[in-house]
Amino acid sequence: MFNGSWDNARDEGKDEKKWLLVNIQNEKVFDCQVLNRDIWKNEGIIETVRENFIFLQYSKDDPRADQYCQYYFQNAEVEDEYPHVAVVDPRTGEQVKLWSKKMPGAAEFLMQLHEFLDRYSLESHAKNPVAKRKSEAKKEKPVDLLTEDEQLERALQASMAGQADTLKVPDEDPDDLTRSVGDLRGKKEDVDMTETEVGTNGTETSPFASIPSDMPHDEPPTGPTVTRIQLRHPSGRIVRRFEVSDPVQRIFEYLKASPIEGKEGAEFELVSMGKNLMEQRDQTIEQAGLKNASVMVEFLDS
Repeated sequence: MFNGSWDNARDEGKDEKKWLLVNIQNEKVFDCQVLNRDIWKNEGIIETVRENFIFLQYSKDDPRADQYCQYYFQNAEVEDEYPHVAVVDPRTGEQVKLWSKKMPGAAEFLMQLHEFLDRYSLESHAKNPVAKRKSEAKKEKPVDLLTEDEQLERALQASMAGQADTLKVPDEDPDDLTRSVGDLRGKKEDVDMTETEVGTNGTETSPFASIPSDMPHDEPPTGPTVTRIQLRHPSGRIVRRFEVSDPVQRIFEYLKASPIEGKEGAEFELVSMGKNLMEQRDQTIEQAGLKNASVMVEFLDS
């Protein structure tokens, strides 16, 4: 955990090419304490955060949080806005990812961190996602443009809510605006797979061609040696369980034996956190750092 000021955290993030991961805490909100118990003590999350982020956790009343709250979390006094976790670009100060009001479980949160790292980069040559659509948050009209009836209605709403003379616009995840509506739907729904065998083309020369296509994958029951891996592809995502002792090649075998609909026989690459997993196919899933990971399935014909 970084213990310095916001400005110092940004400087360190720039120097080390690490994102700022910010958690604003409210001691009155039980879900904030749940974060400390279930999220921030998870070994996989600790390892991912240590390697890729500058982690800041401030109480909302901590003077070090003032600058962040002023620009990114103006609803910090509203208990219903917690938990609050965000990713900020240390170079530009742009908030690029937000979890607000409801947090996923530890395994899902870790997958979302890995997915973020797959999509975004602090390398100078990288092009990060940009907004594909406008914010759907309802923006309020300035008070001087309201009719008399609208002013009375707003004052009544503010009074009932026990807030000031204006109501805050709810925070939303800026990363969602970089996705189409179809992308968001795919993020929430797993895609069913049909077990269709893929025939080989007779040329066993490339590493991909040498991987067998007749070894369907039976998911092991949940247990301490089992992990969930999220496989993201152009049509959505699949979540499957693997033994941590399985070789990475087992993931390739699964996708070749049970191809994604419309991609039967297509050659693909598996990428996690910028690494091509073909080069790590002989390592175990644990050795390759794929426990609870998000893996991108990239088809070479697309």
